[in-house]
Amino acid sequence: MLSREASMPTVYFSILLLIHAVLAAGTEAQAPEKPTIAVSSDSGGNNAIWYIDPDGGDPRSILKIEGAPLSWGMEWSPDGSQIAFHTQVGKNVDVYVMDGDGEKLKRLTDHEGEDSWPTWHPSGKRLAFASDRDGNLEIQVMNLVGKVLENLTNDPAPDTQPTWSPDGRQIAFATKRGKSLGDIWAMEANGDEPRNLTNTRGKEIQPKWSPDGKWIVWSSQRNGNGDIFVMDPQGENLRQISGVRKDAIGQWDDREVSWSPDSKKVVYISRSPIFIAEVDKDDELVAHPMLPDIGVIHGSPAWFDPDFVRAFSVSPVEKRPLAWGWLKKLRRGN
Repeated sequence: MLSREASMPTVYFSILLLIHAVLAAGTEAQAPEKPTIAVSSDSGGNNAIWYIDPDGGDPRSILKIEGAPLSWGMEWSPDGSQIAFHTQVGKNVDVYVMDGDGEKLKRLTDHEGEDSWPTWHPSGKRLAFASDRDGNLEIQVMNLVGKVLENLTNDPAPDTQPTWSPDGRQIAFATKRGKSLGDIWAMEANGDEPRNLTNTRGKEIQPKWSPDGKWIVWSSQRNGNGDIFVMDPQGENLRQISGVRKDAIGQWDDREVSWSPDSKKVVYISRSPIFIAEVDKDDELVAHPMLPDIGVIHGSPAWFDPDFVRAFSVSPVEKRPLAWGWLKKLRRGN
């Protein structure tokens, strides 16, 4: 057995290696240095991805994809170094990934049909997505080189728009199981125990799990037009977020909703303007439109904040992702 004196240099060296690995992380693909909302826009007939500040300021063009419509389903990787999305180039709809600085655009899927709505596993090492490569839309999982690892649903009804829970144990998704319009369901991460969370006559789409794991937000047409709702992961404690005050928000379909990293606000599309709403305001809610001059149609906003980055390091006691924002601040020199 090593003596205490002999083992200490080894311990110090291991700590230095760990710190070096953390500080070096992301050198190839950098995350934004400030809170940022990514949004897709139709810019002169081309797909353009823009970054804007959460207050609507500092709009900046990041990437253009010629001959493609909007990018949909945009989602930041857990460390903010990449964004996954789907778009259509030619006849096929495929999943793409780009670096957080707009460099190194990579096409992950390539088949005749639809691969869409990618969502990151909290580890950042794989993606769940919807694919019809088996003849019907199913929730599948692939690695970061586009290799399909497994089909999670295998159901005759179309399953799409997955969203991973922040602990990686569950996936919520939109499906037409049991009815023609659709509901929000959830299942275990391996596809077991699928359950209906909404069960309404309206069309329920585009679920997003909150970063703190407490809520699922989605767009619902149960009231005739699209409104934003939130519920807990059991399908209870439902609350309406948008459309509460029609005089302030308008009569348009509200869709493409995404969480703020602190789980206190949501950003969504209403017709063309981008809105941010505070989740806790209930009837007093007033959504504030952001109108940067970045094109005619906006789609698929996604919010990132470097101070809310999480590493998928699981505590054996609490079994929750552990925050490492302080390490990111250290790397940025703050």
